[in-house]
Amino acid sequence: MELATPLDIVNAACALIGETAIQSFDEDAGGDSGAALIYGMVVDYNLGLQPAGFSFAREMRQLSRLSSGTPFTGFDYLFDIPGDFTGTPVFLTDDPTNPDRRFSRFVLVDRRVSASADPLYAMVKFRPEPSRWTATFKRATITAIAAELAFSLASDRNTRSDLNSAAYGSSVENYRGGQMRAALSEDGFSNPPRPAGTQANPLEQAWRS
Repeated sequence: MELATPLDIVNAACALIGETAIQSFDEDAGGDSGAALIYGMVVDYNLGLQPAGFSFAREMRQLSRLSSGTPFTGFDYLFDIPGDFTGTPVFLTDDPTNPDRRFSRFVLVDRRVSASADPLYAMVKFRPEPSRWTATFKRATITAIAAELAFSLASDRNTRSDLNSAAYGSSVENYRGGQMRAALSEDGFSNPPRPAGTQANPLEQAWRS
């Protein structure tokens, strides 16, 4: 069975704790909306464990310049970040062909960007469908969801604790141990750190000129 949808993920978690699979998240159709809330809570938390965004959960988007609205004082343009995304942009750039280039002369207010350059691009994080997850992230997330379901459905604190330890390791590992460590390590190879963006630093510009 391919684990490609949120319902697949929740039912895999149910199987881990011996619970019956659910058919839907829609309460009107006899489903379990609480399981959907647990799914969203755990997935968003796990995605947040990688501050720069997991490679499968981030993408570059061109900002949409707005014809209405007033940019922040001192800037010429106001931009919207298109599509759904979580948190704040990982970084902005004015040259998406240069993976090391960063743009820092902007202000972000109410999820809108004020700047004096156009065009601009933002690397943003979002919640992808499970079909895009890596196998390691999927395993850790299923285990973590199973932990929450064990307590939600059966008030089983011991199973919850055991599964959380399997998913995240011990408390001293700050939720980055256990199965999640494998997910973070795998992502680290495909999403290596970049040098700090210093192209706008006048000292560097003078040194290079």
